[in-house]
Amino acid sequence: MKERQDYRFDLMPAAGSINRREFLKKSSMAAAFGVAAASLGADFGLARAAEKVTVNGLPGTVLGRTGLKVTKISFGGMLFTDPAILLRVIDQGINLIHTAPEYTNGKSMEAFGKAFKQNKSLRSKVVIALKERPEDLDPCLKVLNTDYVDILVPPLERLDLINDPSIPDNFQKAKKAGKCGFMGYACHDNMTEVLNRSRELGYYDVTLMSYANAKDPGFLAAAKAAREAGIGIMTMKGLPKEIARKSEGFNLDTAASLCGTMVGPQHANTVLASMSSFQMIDNYHDLLETKLTYHNQELENRYWAEQMGSYCSMCGNCTGICPQGVRISDVIRYRMYHKDYQLTEYARQEYAALPQGCDGSFCRECGLCEGICTRRLPVRQMLREAHSILA
Repeated sequence: MKERQDYRFDLMPAAGSINRREFLKKSSMAAAFGVAAASLGADFGLARAAEKVTVNGLPGTVLGRTGLKVTKISFGGMLFTDPAILLRVIDQGINLIHTAPEYTNGKSMEAFGKAFKQNKSLRSKVVIALKERPEDLDPCLKVLNTDYVDILVPPLERLDLINDPSIPDNFQKAKKAGKCGFMGYACHDNMTEVLNRSRELGYYDVTLMSYANAKDPGFLAAAKAAREAGIGIMTMKGLPKEIARKSEGFNLDTAASLCGTMVGPQHANTVLASMSSFQMIDNYHDLLETKLTYHNQELENRYWAEQMGSYCSMCGNCTGICPQGVRISDVIRYRMYHKDYQLTEYARQEYAALPQGCDGSFCRECGLCEGICTRRLPVRQMLREAHSILA
């Protein structure tokens, strides 16, 4: 393995060189620095973007005002169940890793925990982003075999959720106890308005943002403003669905071009990529090492054209439009988890958690959703299919 480099900005030393008390102290310093940085606006963001950063010899970035140094492609644990996969990821130098309690019915977090238990030095080599609320952190830490995580990114998909005052209150309690360093959020829907509001609030350090709507100029403007304000941007849903499950039979040049665009003109810091095999890890490592500057507009145009009529852009246009109250984009996303990621149990679990009256069975075929869909999806048919598979 290549010699590990300090993956934090100058304000914060590597996690491996500090205990939890010192981690708390340093992250508090970074948070104070972040408040000041946010007030600097574009000057701060542009200065961070201009810095030349490497992590373990790979192209890296400073994740906004957190000061964390991370590789420009990071590890998504949604399909991950084997600790050996994580060992390979770390050995290849990728240092930002992400998981959640519900991924693969808890097996993802368990695999993380097994890896950290087998080799206690691993924890100091990675930045962990966990999709969980701060008040529910303790059981996750136990499974992960660590006493803190670097970033929290609970799912906050709507303005009422991003505005929830209990989030910063509970985060400060967890942070004071030394259990987490920075507060963020994950968002699949209504991305533009949620991103803009989080920037206005000023206390979210990081976002894990869907890039399925990256062709929307309004979204890109919101991402640019957030990056300039010092919010670190991790991306998801910006790569072809097929590549998450198989390493052969797909044009990896398309993935390379999309990754370069996301961490370039589309303002992201790092692309979160699901990796479920050694081959896929090696492919992403090679892409990160040698192809991140590759650009092929024809391949990107072909990719985006294929999304028309097939995949939801998660733009949020259909939010609240259904007279019956169906959570349209959520239902279609859970259908995608089943259809494209083969995560049927997870999809059924999420579908069952929808509020009463919001699942696909309540669709009355009015067609309002299809009239405003930017991707011209057969929404009514997709809602029926989702309910028949997931209910």
